[in-house]
Amino acid sequence: MKPYTWTLLRIFAAASYVLNCHVAATKHTFKTTEDTRHLIGPIGAPFGFLTGGVYNLTIFDFELIVGKASKKKKSTIDGKEALKYVEAGFYLKRFDSESDFSKFYETVMEKPSFCAFEPHRDKNYVHPSNTRTEDDDVLEEDDKFQVVFDENEEDNLLSEDIGNNGIYISMNNPEKTWKPNTPTITHSFTTPTDEGLYFLLFQLCPRGNDGNVIELKIRSSFELDLHFKNYDLYGNPSYLTAGEMKLPLMYTYFSISYALCFILWAFNIRNIRLGREPIWSQRDGGNTSSKPSVHAIHHLMTVLLGLKALTVFFEAARYHFIKTNGHAEFLSAVYFTMSFIKGTFMFTVILLIGSGWSLVKPFLNAKEKRIIWAVLVLQIIDNIAVVVLSQETEGERLYEDWSALLHFVDILCCCAVLIPIVWQINSFETTIEAETERTEQSNQQSTSNAISDVESEAPATAEAAKTLQKLKQFRSFYLLVLVYIYFTRIAVYLFATCLGYRQTWLRYFVTELGTLVFYAVVGFLFRPVSDNPYLKVDRDAGADVEIEFA
Repeated sequence: MKPYTWTLLRIFAAASYVLNCHVAATKHTFKTTEDTRHLIGPIGAPFGFLTGGVYNLTIFDFELIVGKASKKKKSTIDGKEALKYVEAGFYLKRFDSESDFSKFYETVMEKPSFCAFEPHRDKNYVHPSNTRTEDDDVLEEDDKFQVVFDENEEDNLLSEDIGNNGIYISMNNPEKTWKPNTPTITHSFTTPTDEGLYFLLFQLCPRGNDGNVIELKIRSSFELDLHFKNYDLYGNPSYLTAGEMKLPLMYTYFSISYALCFILWAFNIRNIRLGREPIWSQRDGGNTSSKPSVHAIHHLMTVLLGLKALTVFFEAARYHFIKTNGHAEFLSAVYFTMSFIKGTFMFTVILLIGSGWSLVKPFLNAKEKRIIWAVLVLQIIDNIAVVVLSQETEGERLYEDWSALLHFVDILCCCAVLIPIVWQINSFETTIEAETERTEQSNQQSTSNAISDVESEAPATAEAAKTLQKLKQFRSFYLLVLVYIYFTRIAVYLFATCLGYRQTWLRYFVTELGTLVFYAVVGFLFRPVSDNPYLKVDRDAGADVEIEFA
């Protein structure tokens, strides 16, 4: 086996190890140490609360550190002195959509004096059932600490209008809220007017217009236990946000849809190989006597459909257990492993189709092979980033870094899969131009009308007709891949930012629906049809073209 193949296998094994190690538990905590941000949010994913929903927040090891904006000098100022300049607090605030929160976030970042919890300033709201006062290790797994939801909470410590004023817990009383104390706040949403999409924030609000906040470089350290839950129509607890409670059933339907596509595709290929009538009996040029050709790429497409059906099924099961139990360690491990294999396989199949492997030629040139290996490595990095993100809580600094890496690698993969398609289209165009020139020279004395547009007039030979047909096919495939990338990477994201708290499931529905349509159209476009096994390929174009695909 070649050295780069061994290298890829080692990377694949390492990625599999990471997948199985990092999904051992679902994280319900948020931790930051010496964070210089004056606004941290959203902390955790936004959560849509319904009537009867419960919000619980427990804070560990909270402290503020004051230091001059100098790297050489360490601060000797007591952290409690920071309260002379700022007010600190956690605030659960309702927004209509993610786009509204983005506007609010930009406003606060541009104007640090703007305070999110303005209606609650100078009020020290602390939950009365603060019975745990011992300190815990900041590295300790706080999920072992059992949080009991207080359904009979004293609402006099909270604003009466939760929907508009939010839920606030002040950190301005160090004797009660800073470490070693562990303040907690619990609230039940009892009225329909309080329902909505809530974002948890932490902010340091300056007192007055004091400009020393930036200069003092106040840093925050704390760890949170987050427990949010709703109740479904049958009164069963659900740990999914209001907009995601439909996801288990939705993914179940899509897994069935992909399974049906897999059965139809596999049954059609089996009929062709056994000499029976295929499901799609269309033949090129209306010739019904010739047998459709099944190529190696068709078998890879069968495997891809099977992987996709299994992946979506495990995702449905994963969301179901998260909904009922709040976590799904084993199913998360299975799902991320399947998603990793499926994602890598999907990009590989798209690359092979775009390069024309087994459809047009039985080999890959050196450039195409390098592109495939590069995309495989990028997919490994991409899926490792997905797993790391699943273990980090939104709002943590690592989450932002890995999220940026994920999007960057994903864009690189999307651009890379288009390159072989462009190469193949250019190859077809060059072949047609050469055939046109030969036709013009042979017919120069017998006709006065030269071929000016190869796509507007019928080619003179059967070989040119097949090449033109393949050219149109690969141009359609190029546009299809381009639309799919734009739809799933850009359009769906913009669409999601405008959804309300009950409609967030539509983001996943639209993504899966677009993917299902993409699979169906690609399958129909490259279904087994009657044709010569290979078109004529110029093997004198270069020495690297002779490399076969092992």
